[in-house]
Amino acid sequence: MPVQLEMDKVASNVIVSYRNSGFQNQKQTSFAKQTVPCPLCNHPHTRKHGKTSKGSQRYFCLSCRQTFSETFNTFYYRRQVNQEDVQIVLQSYADGISLRGISRISGLAYNTVVKIVHAANKKERTINVGEEESQN
Repeated sequence: MPVQLEMDKVASNVIVSYRNSGFQNQKQTSFAKQTVPCPLCNHPHTRKHGKTSKGSQRYFCLSCRQTFSETFNTFYYRRQVNQEDVQIVLQSYADGISLRGISRISGLAYNTVVKIVHAANKKERTINVGEEESQN
């Protein structure tokens, strides 16, 4: 019997603390509106415009009336390869593995591997040129 009484005390203490914590009376808050500025015209007001085939959010600019996605102006924009595969390709290339070997390891087509490596080299060159111009 004393064990049952102690369990009742614990249960009543839990219920009282739950009521006092305010979880019951809290209203569900709506998601905060995220404003993503347009990368094309820098207009601050955009709205959601569906999703891409890969699942990333697409936006519509109310000013220039253009659509863009979350990955716009990044290395992953308009790539049908997921980020993990791209990282595997670039890491393997940095480790000195041949392009055909990377193709076999990753399961991607050889031409896809070549395009990823060339795009990464091009992106790096544009970043380096931008840094040199800012230093001068």
